Amino acid sequence: MPTVLATQVDERRLAEAPVSQDGSCWAVATAYHLVIVSLDSQPHHLPWDQVEHGSWNAEERVFRLRRTGGQEEVVLQVPGGLRQEGRYVPVDVTAFARALRQRVEAALVHSAVTTLPSGQAASASVRRDPNGILYSVTSPPHHQVAGTEDEEALRELERQTRSTVGLPIR
Repeated sequence: MPTVLATQVDERRLAEAPVSQDGSCWAVATAYHLVIVSLDSQPHHLPWDQVEHGSWNAEERVFRLRRTGGQEEVVLQVPGGLRQEGRYVPVDVTAFARALRQRVEAALVHSAVTTLPSGQAASASVRRDPNGILYSVTSPPHHQVAGTEDEEALRELERQTRSTVGLPIR
């Protein structure tokens, strides 16, 4: 990672991967955030607790990060290699993938899944934000559930999940 980009990251870097063909944009895994740095813009911080699931497609060389609350998915296209000092250097994503998985798992305190009365799959999870505060989220979010039975089943799943880790029950 170029020094000019590394200096934009104000946390200890765990791993990084280029996300542009020319090496001008990088994704950096830190303990609390995924940080996207580039020569063209300010760093973008995505807290790990906002990532519900991550996957790697080796054929396409793409990381896909599904976010909590139905937020837009983050897609990171990693080139197969970069030109550095006149030579081609392959990009190995192993360390970045490992850090990504570990940080997403670390933000997840507890989760539970169920099938709602309508047959729709649902989950509730307790997550830890970068400040150590615990909170709960559901998938789908409450506002996307239709029908009284489904709404009540999702509320009950969230209550049980919160109760399991000692959070106040709403």
